[in-house]
Amino acid sequence: MKLAVWLDGVIYRIKLDEKLYEIYKNGSREIPSPPSAELHPDYGVLRKYERDMAILSPFSEEDTGKLVEIARLRPSFVISNSGKTKPSIEPYKRLFEVSGWDPLDVVSLGSSPLDLLSSRFYDSRVRVLCVNRGERCDRYSPTFVIDELNDMERALKVLRVI
Repeated sequence: MKLAVWLDGVIYRIKLDEKLYEIYKNGSREIPSPPSAELHPDYGVLRKYERDMAILSPFSEEDTGKLVEIARLRPSFVISNSGKTKPSIEPYKRLFEVSGWDPLDVVSLGSSPLDLLSSRFYDSRVRVLCVNRGERCDRYSPTFVIDELNDMERALKVLRVI
């Protein structure tokens, strides 16, 4: 199993959905700057999966690198915003080109409807886990919802990926 985790919303308390959707809708290639951000207290659970984990980010390579460093995570891949981010297919397209991973082996971990849409637009076979961070991921498509990252291992067992 490989894990693709969205930096904003899952690891950090950052909500950019309205801004990102507006950028996507207008066809802009704007790259947002991260607001001052606070880490979610349960993000440390992800360290167990670092070897087979990629972090997806709507921020520039420089900003993403700083945020990943602050979180002290060492994922195998970091996919930052190169001009198009969620809900477009671009982040997942780049992830699969760089990693060589098979979409059937990937679980995407998000916290918003845009995270889900980005995954589904690329390949509907990518499994999606939604962390309930105050916004319902399953608004557009059914998905498995967990209340916190501490529930992730149980959810992965239910999905039969571990």
